[in-house]
Amino acid sequence: MVEAGKTAVRRAIGRELKRMRNEKGLNLKAATVSTKKTRDKALMQVERGRNLPQLADIDVLLSTYDHSEQIPHFRDVIGAASGRKGLRDWWEGRLPPGFVPESAKLLYSGEASAIELSIYQTQFVPDFLRTPAYAEVMAHADHPGADDAEIRLWVELSQGRQEVLNRDDPPRVRCVVDEAVLHRQVGGPDVLREQIDYLVELGHRPNIDIRVLPFAGGASADTGSFTRLVLIPELPNYPGLAHVKATTHDIYLEEPEEIAPFDEVFELLSAQALRPEESRDLLTTTSDRIGARPH
Repeated sequence: MVEAGKTAVRRAIGRELKRMRNEKGLNLKAATVSTKKTRDKALMQVERGRNLPQLADIDVLLSTYDHSEQIPHFRDVIGAASGRKGLRDWWEGRLPPGFVPESAKLLYSGEASAIELSIYQTQFVPDFLRTPAYAEVMAHADHPGADDAEIRLWVELSQGRQEVLNRDDPPRVRCVVDEAVLHRQVGGPDVLREQIDYLVELGHRPNIDIRVLPFAGGASADTGSFTRLVLIPELPNYPGLAHVKATTHDIYLEEPEEIAPFDEVFELLSAQALRPEESRDLLTTTSDRIGARPH
C-alpha cells in the first residue's frame, strides 16, 4: 500500500462516503442514526476531507449505504492511516506552517500518494520534473519581490514534490511537453541545458514516459496544461482527480464525467507526440544545440 499523504487520504475517503450517501438518498442525520461515535456534524467534516471517520463506525456507514463489500478496503486505508505515527503530508515539519498554499495541498499530497500521474505542459517544464536551478528561476518569476530565503523555500517545495520518484514503488509518470518548452530560455543556456539533460535522464527510468509534442506535428488537441492523478487504489471506485492551475487558484475535478475528457485528451496528445526514444533523441539534440558544454 502506498503511504498516502494526509490531505489525499482524507479527500478520497470523504468523497467516496459522500457519493455513497447521496446515492442512497440519505441526509447526514439519517446516515449517522446507528453510528456509535460519528454524529452528523462529524460526518460533514469527514465528507469535506477534514477528518478521517472513526474506524468503529465505518462498518455501520458502509452497510447503511449498501456498500458492505467495500468495508475491507476502507478499513485497510483508514487503519493504515490511523496506525501511522501522526498522519502527515510530506511538507509538514519541513516547510514553515502556512507556507504551502491551501489550494495546492491536494495536488502536492496527491502527487505523493499517486500510483500514476499524467502531465501535460505547454509552456514550461512541469514543476514535478524541474532541476533546482530551473525551479529557482521559475520561483523568481512566479513570486516577484520574494527574498532569497523565500525563494529557497519554493525550490525546496519543488524538489520535495519529486521525492516520490525515488520511493521503492514509484508511481508511473507519463508526461507530454510541447516542443516550445525546450526553447523557452528559462535562466539562460546553462540552466536550460541542465534541465533538458535531466529530462533525458528521467526518461530512461522504466516508470517514466516523457514525450515531446513536436512543432512538425501540426495541430494538436486545443487544451491547456493539466495533471491527472490516480491514487488510493485500495478504494476501487475512487477515480482520483484532474488538476488545472488557474491564475489565482487551483481547480480540481473529481467526478468521473469531469475526469474522462482529460484521460481522452491525454491519450490523443500522447499518440500525437514523439515516442519516448524519439523524444529522448530530440531532447539530446536540443541540448547539444544550446551551446558548448562546460569542460
